[in-house]
Amino acid sequence: MTKNPGYNPTRRNRNIGTKSAGYGQDNKLVIPWAWADNRIFYERLVDPVVVEIQVGSVSKHVIIEPTIKGFIHACTVDDIQRLLELIPVEHINDITAFVLRQPKRKEQILSSVWGRLIYSSDLCGFSGPTVYLEAQNFEQPLKWSKSLTPEGAKELERLREDGHVVVTDKRQHIINCTLDTIRNTQLYRTLPHEIGHYVDYLTKVEEPSKDNFDLWSVLNDKYHSRPSQERESFAHRYADEFRKQQIARGTIPFERMFDDAKMRAVGLDPGWFSRLG
Repeated sequence: MTKNPGYNPTRRNRNIGTKSAGYGQDNKLVIPWAWADNRIFYERLVDPVVVEIQVGSVSKHVIIEPTIKGFIHACTVDDIQRLLELIPVEHINDITAFVLRQPKRKEQILSSVWGRLIYSSDLCGFSGPTVYLEAQNFEQPLKWSKSLTPEGAKELERLREDGHVVVTDKRQHIINCTLDTIRNTQLYRTLPHEIGHYVDYLTKVEEPSKDNFDLWSVLNDKYHSRPSQERESFAHRYADEFRKQQIARGTIPFERMFDDAKMRAVGLDPGWFSRLG
């Protein structure tokens, strides 16, 4: 006769050895947080170079972080200057800086983006709204799950329109990027898209509140409580209208502006913008 083992909490607890019990949490891949530095990860630039550009009647600053092996800044400073000259000056007047940033490899895995708008950033002595374009790893294709949301499916189609070659197998979409297609995405779509986010914020928060801090606080909270899809839709419309208008005028696309001597004169390494770098 087999004896009843009785209550064995080790056997009965189905959470043991699983995520629910904390198993593997020490090994979880996360973007590290520097406790001694209260800046967010995208504000912690390594050896950046600041270049001043003239956009119409206003001067702007482009902050460039050196790239690491395999990564490239697809848009040059001259590319950005020329594109910004096509944007209404009132839409970029209060944007304090444009950043060409080198993401860490872990960030590229966990939080890969073409660019981002930071409504209030503090770096290199500049404080305020900042637009980032992130260096991309041109040596590895992007891999997306086949299970895409409707917005994800639209984004995949936009990438096809930018010239990226998309191959779909049984499990995923494989997006093959080149220097030219990355530049198409970041210069003609991401940059105006992020500016579109700021125009949305400008018209809904900054302009109505003016110098009234209490009103600004209310409008700011209301703006950020909006569904992200609503904010993204505004930015997509802004970028799409800009592209259509400028293509009709023949102002875009334009040849990549790569001036080796000019780059070196302002402290930039041409290798950061070249596949040979």
